[in-house]
Amino acid sequence: MGLDFDCAMDRCVELARTASRAGNYALGSLVLADGAILAETGSSLVGADNDPSAHPEMTAIRRAACARRSRYLTGAYLVTTLEPCPMCTSVAIWAKMAGIVFGATQQDAKNWSTEHPDELFTWRQIEIRARDVVAAGTPALEVHEGIRRDECRALFALNKSPAV
Repeated sequence: MGLDFDCAMDRCVELARTASRAGNYALGSLVLADGAILAETGSSLVGADNDPSAHPEMTAIRRAACARRSRYLTGAYLVTTLEPCPMCTSVAIWAKMAGIVFGATQQDAKNWSTEHPDELFTWRQIEIRARDVVAAGTPALEVHEGIRRDECRALFALNKSPAV
């Protein structure tokens, strides 16, 4: 295949750490096309955007579409530290991407939020797995799960609401 998902995930982890230091969710995403990063972002859900749809996956796909000047990202991969929600997975399908690559799972985020309740960093999930959304969509995308999963799960601990 020639794609280095491990290296791309390194960059996503770096983006997630940067987002966390800025007071945001420790999430990072990028769009990889032709072996190069087409677009990338960390989370900006807390404060900056006030846009509930501005998940880092969605933002990376939007930026990649602008860079390509096309709504289609054929041959590109969405790489992200956390399993994309149904909205972000659907956008990857509509963009005709080649696949989705993620580290931590939806269940990992759910487990973390149950064990570490936080009013700001809730890690809420819509309990529909990315692979199930992909199975229901066209075109069929590749789904690569658990890439650097332990490292991606460890990112959750970077988020804590400021002491009140």
